[in-house]
Amino acid sequence: MLRFSRSLAALVAGVGIALVIAGMLAPRVLLSGERLPLALGDATWTITDPDGMRAGESAPVTRQLHLEVMEPSGDERAAIRVGDSVRAGEAPGDFENLVSATTWSYELDRVSGEALSPAQAQVIFAMPAAQVAVNGVWLKFPSPAPASDVDVFDPVLRGSAVARFVDTQEIGGRTVNRYQQTVAPTNIAQRYADPRNTLTIDGERTFFTHAAERELLVDEQTGVVVGINERVDDYYADAEGNGVQNVLTYDGRMDEAQVTELVQRVGQAQPKAANPLLWWIVTGVGAVLALVGLIGSVVSARRN
Repeated sequence: MLRFSRSLAALVAGVGIALVIAGMLAPRVLLSGERLPLALGDATWTITDPDGMRAGESAPVTRQLHLEVMEPSGDERAAIRVGDSVRAGEAPGDFENLVSATTWSYELDRVSGEALSPAQAQVIFAMPAAQVAVNGVWLKFPSPAPASDVDVFDPVLRGSAVARFVDTQEIGGRTVNRYQQTVAPTNIAQRYADPRNTLTIDGERTFFTHAAERELLVDEQTGVVVGINERVDDYYADAEGNGVQNVLTYDGRMDEAQVTELVQRVGQAQPKAANPLLWWIVTGVGAVLALVGLIGSVVSARRN
């Protein structure tokens, strides 16, 4: 009977130790939730300013980004397609309000968010698609999102600018990091060729110039961008950088309800195995069983 008690106590202790080890190692060994969740499927960011300006005239502005997770996607990488469109104006026809529309297709690392291939950038009505290097991250930050500076891609620049970590807040029951990105006025004609990058005004050659201030909200655990607020100023400038003609200006924000909804969708899309609370519970139960088994072994040994 004592031998049976000792064996049972040893078994309980062994199971407890196994659970403790599993609880500590499983989140690292199993597919972690600290990456782009494939189950997210798609996501949309809608940024609006009812008091924007287009070509020097007042116009409501809407910028919309739509991301789709495509095939092939796997444990380490994901194929994505991002549609990026800007509309300004109140014309009855949608085409008349269209300022720009581009589709970006590339593969990224699900943990770091970095592009693993050049993007195929298809500008509406432009053929063929251009190959563009996606420098820095875009709609998927490294995970967990760092409390430090991150280089973030700007599609107008076709390059990156630093986004500086500001603070952390809670949205929809999840931790969200806030970053601030500044894109200094940049002559886009000096970065890549495009028919729209130069314009002759009153006999003077001018250059398309882009500037932006952007607030980015990022789900800390997965690194998915869940909110974008931005102030953009696009204009034609002379060779000295002086503004000559407005193209598009807006101070746009995402609706708070859309931000919260996206935060919650990201959480729901995470693999269950990635839930930290689950593994803390497993570790705690294991510790209790290990302690009970150890006490049982000591008591059995003393009785013997």
